[in-house]
This record gives sequence, C-alpha cells and structure tokens, in this order.
Amino acid sequence: MDNKNENSPSKFSVPPFATDDEIWIKILEVLTPFEEREADRSKSEFNDPYMGGKEIVVKRFDGSNIAVALLSEVKAEGDEWAIYRES
Repeated sequence: MDNKNENSPSKFSVPPFATDDEIWIKILEVLTPFEEREADRSKSEFNDPYMGGKEIVVKRFDGSNIAVALLSEVKAEGDEWAIYRES
C-alpha cells in the first residue's frame, strides 16, 4: 500500500448541528473494526481548541491515542470532518 494513502485523513460528514453522540457514531464507522473495539468514549477528549473549532481525540481503554478527528469545514448542508490516525 502507498504510504501517502496510509497517512491521508479519512473523511466523513454529519448534519448541521450534529450532537457529540452523532459525531462519535460517524467516527466509529470510519475506524477499522479493531480500532472500533478499542475506542473508549469515556477516555476520549472532546475539545474546542479555538472559536468555531472542534476536535475529538479518540482514545483506547488504556488512554493511548487511536486518532484525532478535526472539524475541517462547516457548510449549510453539513459539517465535514477529517480523521488522522496515530502512527
């Protein structure tokens, strides 16, 4: 597999004003089955790093990072997110 593709973000969309629960479900859909089983919402961090920004640090049960999901674009038809996996 091409390393460039492995490091490319996964993307997903959610409806405007989606809740954290709706965003979490979309994140799980993008993760691999193994990552999905390891993801622990209670340990994950939901952050607003700056005005209008949003990031979710997806963590495992042991507290280690799986991925970071970042709000990349807000549109009338919905919000675009990108997920960057930890190497």
